[in-house]
Amino acid sequence: MYYQYEEADMKFHKKDIIQFGVWMRNGIAFCTTWLLILMLAYNQLFNVQTIATNSMIKMVIWVAGGVLLFSLIFTRLIIKKWSFIRRLTCFMISVSFYQCLGFYWFDFLADKATVIQWLVFIGIVFVLYLICIAIYLQYSKRRGEIYTQALQKYQQQRSSEGGK
Repeated sequence: MYYQYEEADMKFHKKDIIQFGVWMRNGIAFCTTWLLILMLAYNQLFNVQTIATNSMIKMVIWVAGGVLLFSLIFTRLIIKKWSFIRRLTCFMISVSFYQCLGFYWFDFLADKATVIQWLVFIGIVFVLYLICIAIYLQYSKRRGEIYTQALQKYQQQRSSEGGK
């Protein structure tokens, strides 16, 4: 009996490790590509002809760190029993601090940032957080309706089979 639970737990853990790896690979590829496109658009717009190698290295390291944060928080590899809202809240707080460090590392905030800049940043993060929660609540409501309909259909089938 214990062996069965251990084997099932190992399969579940293996699934989490694979999901973590896939999310890391896909996240790094997607984010790096997106930031590179933004960097190229900026350079084209402002007639900048070169991209420094150090900037590219910093960008890839920064992206990998952000994707690592996301993957650690949202897979069940380390944190097993958190709800989506708790994971989202933890992620938004941690990635906000991580982004602030990145802004200083990239010298976006070489001078002291103004209160207005910080309020705009916090406002953007908060609005995005609320949008994520709204999408999740709408998704959960729809999934709940589908589940309820399936359960009612199953109960009707069971009761009609019992009457025969």
